[in-house]
Amino acid sequence: MARHGRGAGAGASAHSGAARGAGRSGRLIRDRGTAVFLATVAALTALRLAMLWTSTAGLHYDEAQYWVWAQDPAWGYFSKPPMVAWLIALAEPVCGSGAACVRSPAPLLWAGTALATFGVGAALFGRRVGVWAGWAALLAPGAAFSARILSTDVPLLLFWALALLAWVRLRAGGGVGWATLLAGALGLGLLSKYAMLYFYGCVAVAAVADPASRRVLTKRAAVAALAVGLTALIPNLLWNLEHGGATVRHTAANASGAGLSLGLADGVEFVAAQFALAGPVILTGLILAAVRPRMAETRLLLAFSLPIFLVVTGLALLTRAHGNWAATALIATFVLGAAHLLARERRGWLAGALALGAAAQAGLFLADANAARLSIAGRAPYAVALGWEATARAVAETARAQGAVAVVTERRRDAAALTYHLRGETLPVLAWPGPGGVPDDHFQMSVPATGREAGPLLIVAGCASPERIAAAAEGVASLGPRQVATGPGEMRTVWLFRADRARPGLRPPDCP
Repeated sequence: MARHGRGAGAGASAHSGAARGAGRSGRLIRDRGTAVFLATVAALTALRLAMLWTSTAGLHYDEAQYWVWAQDPAWGYFSKPPMVAWLIALAEPVCGSGAACVRSPAPLLWAGTALATFGVGAALFGRRVGVWAGWAALLAPGAAFSARILSTDVPLLLFWALALLAWVRLRAGGGVGWATLLAGALGLGLLSKYAMLYFYGCVAVAAVADPASRRVLTKRAAVAALAVGLTALIPNLLWNLEHGGATVRHTAANASGAGLSLGLADGVEFVAAQFALAGPVILTGLILAAVRPRMAETRLLLAFSLPIFLVVTGLALLTRAHGNWAATALIATFVLGAAHLLARERRGWLAGALALGAAAQAGLFLADANAARLSIAGRAPYAVALGWEATARAVAETARAQGAVAVVTERRRDAAALTYHLRGETLPVLAWPGPGGVPDDHFQMSVPATGREAGPLLIVAGCASPERIAAAAEGVASLGPRQVATGPGEMRTVWLFRADRARPGLRPPDCP
């Protein structure tokens, strides 16, 4: 019996040792998975940065406008909070004012978003889900597109992901450090885009659907973090008060569109855009998870995604909504979509989703490098971002020949692109005042033509009509059109006029 007992003990010891070995092996496998994920983030981020310098696509005029903002750091700008301009202001001393440098924060911020998404997945479901969720964020078609431009959504998604990570950690018993992260992420997110306010609505929904989230709201540190996050908007709101509520007014007008009108096609288009941005597999995973959300973690992530999708889809049906307006829902979508598919052993589906995202990324790299030669269905998809340097050169040459002291534009895109591309010149770019003296864009607000400019002006117009220009300027003479190529078969035309001076407070009628 003693020998049997010793044998049994030895067997138990061997079994225990095997279990410990299996545990170490499992941890090693998980660590290897994490290591591969981290290496992928680093490698793809480096590649995305490098490919910015091989791109032949110039700045979109929105990006050019953000560069203009960055030359005058402030707490707010006409149409957006200040974060996007601050990022450019930080990048410019490092690598200059070229298009690649202006866009360089985007790949870095997307790397941070993928890492934070990994953290959310790992905290809720373990490292395996965290790795796949991080990959889903890194290689989503929307990420592949967004990491090569600079938009307000790029910092917004990073700070949303960090705020969600902090909330998940607080839900699991985390302390003041996670509350501090929550406050900081909320504040910086609000300074990136007002859509960060959705987070507060999602917290309310989570408190109803998830008992653990309700308990978070009983913690003083968490409640204080939610309140402190909102205070970050105070400087921006004060800036708005000083500038006639410009950003708030613009945001409200943008959301309302042309008024209420039921548009089923707009709703379908918006939903299709969500599949394109998240990837069809990942978004399908979220939809399947929403059918029977038994787990508290599932209900939590649905609270941070479905309300946003539903509200913005309703907006698309009733007025209008761009595809990126529900972007904040993507972080929870990446995590829950990956978790649901892994729980049902659909790793092949996930691998296919990542392959699709990688293919989209490779295609965009090739397209960017050949932007000026690319034609799809007879159209040049990069036309909006090409030819601005040549347009600016033609404008500068004409201005010098006419002795003009300033350029006056009537379209925001012309003002933004010309200001950026004429940055080496001493030729100021102005805009006609807004209708009725109320500005419609940053340039009408900050650099309107006043009529007090000392000398002739070069007018850049959108159509050939001297009579239009004469309604807002004196001594008008037509200088004809200037055309530049913007891709295969595409041309940009601007009409130039010389004027002795602008009429104070007036602007030309709109082009027919």
